[in-house]
Amino acid sequence: MLAAKIRHSPLLRKLFYKALGLLFLREWYVKRAVRLAFPDPSRPLSVLDAGAGFGQYSYFCARRYPHAGVLAVEINPDHVRDGNAFAQRTGMTRIRFHEADITALDLENEFDLVMNVDVMEHIEHDVSALVCLSRSLKPGGKLILSTPAATRSHQEDGDFVGEHFRNGYTAGDIRQKLADAGFSSVAILYGYGFWGDMAWRLGIRNAMRLAGCGWIGKMAAVLYLSLLLPLVLILMGCDFLWKNKSGTSLLVTAVKASGS
Repeated sequence: MLAAKIRHSPLLRKLFYKALGLLFLREWYVKRAVRLAFPDPSRPLSVLDAGAGFGQYSYFCARRYPHAGVLAVEINPDHVRDGNAFAQRTGMTRIRFHEADITALDLENEFDLVMNVDVMEHIEHDVSALVCLSRSLKPGGKLILSTPAATRSHQEDGDFVGEHFRNGYTAGDIRQKLADAGFSSVAILYGYGFWGDMAWRLGIRNAMRLAGCGWIGKMAAVLYLSLLLPLVLILMGCDFLWKNKSGTSLLVTAVKASGS
């Protein structure tokens, strides 16, 4: 239903992107990781958004890096169609959406940056996907990956993990799988620590549950989130600036080994 509402309006889609960027802490972490990995906005950059969804990260990269070309790969044909239409209508022709399964990508040494945000937990054959992502990168290219951590807090959040093949990864597990796929220099940060988890549970999760209760619930969710938004943003800011020792999310930056 949401996709249908923003399908024919580039303005609504841009506002939707802004809302996602404000309300979802993972996006704060991913965008910071991209900026740190590639601090010079003027450099030419080839980007693969693997599991692009609505395409908000593809749009972010195309806007931040004016000389970047972005390939947004997505298995959902509706997202692909809508993403290409949006790119054409807004003149962002450096973004191309393509329908494909990332466990079967036939790309080699093409990209400086691969993004994979909250996708790997949905993929049964995750090792195959990581091998394909590694192959698609140029030697020395970087993967930025966000995925749930295997924590009790995340596992208890059953409403939001029903489509997952696994509840999450430990840092050791994802580090080993990345090494096996040809990555080196793996750096891992925890997101949604104490403050971020509180923000999620108090704000976003409760609002999403209200929104699932018909049109009255949607109105209640907007009111609820509007009232709590200042507190939620403060909590998210604390999490973003704090060095979490644990959390329900893993933010990984990995480099493709030169000999891979």
